[in-house]
Amino acid sequence: MKTIYNNEIYEVIDISPMDEDNGCQITLCSDRTGRVVAEDALCHDGAGYPLAFLPLGISDGQTLALIREFDTWYANTGQNLRYWAAEFQLIVRMLLCGYMVANPQYLELDEVIGPAWETIKGDRESMGKEADKVMEGGKERKLKERLKANYEEYIRELGQKPAGELIGMAPEIAAAEFMYKELSVEGAFGEYAGYLLQFENPLELLRDSWQGYEDCDRHEEIDHMLWDMKDKGIGIGDYPMAEQAGEDAQGQGVVMC
Repeated sequence: MKTIYNNEIYEVIDISPMDEDNGCQITLCSDRTGRVVAEDALCHDGAGYPLAFLPLGISDGQTLALIREFDTWYANTGQNLRYWAAEFQLIVRMLLCGYMVANPQYLELDEVIGPAWETIKGDRESMGKEADKVMEGGKERKLKERLKANYEEYIRELGQKPAGELIGMAPEIAAAEFMYKELSVEGAFGEYAGYLLQFENPLELLRDSWQGYEDCDRHEEIDHMLWDMKDKGIGIGDYPMAEQAGEDAQGQGVVMC
């Protein structure tokens, strides 16, 4: 006889007699690991005989899926209603209360557990993905809050610096503002929230890293621009020329307009 307990399928090995507190102890063996455990269970004799129930710990949707599996099995048994109606009603009531039956008298539970578990497991995986999304959303919100706090503190620190020093910090300030605005957009770069939340001041990390990337890119862009300017003689005749530059240009055969 099998049952579902603690997110696994277990073989029910033994059930102790019901005590005066409507409790009993069930010995179970995990189908997955072979581990044997003894668990306290709730006993109920509302069907005219004791039934043992274990806490199930699944969602409302999974509970309804499990009830449908029980209902399908009962509907196809061909048994007379009077033999299993009380048991079925008790099982459903206990499922709705979060308990799974371990020793049904009329129900061949092994025939239900397989398809029921596949249904529950599939639903659990979907719920797990939804939970992951919720968790990621929480990380994203937390990152935005931390970035906001970092940015506000950075602005306060800038307010205490002299104007001359601020002028020299212009590239850094621009990088900090750019990264803050980009990562403040809803849904932007949320997949990196977990990584960035490792740092006390992710804005500082982003600012410095962006400056490094930007400096490399700009160096290449400036090199290309200077090559293009020199190759095309851009500016010659349009901008005032230094005397030495004009002599050098004439010596190189450049025609001045």
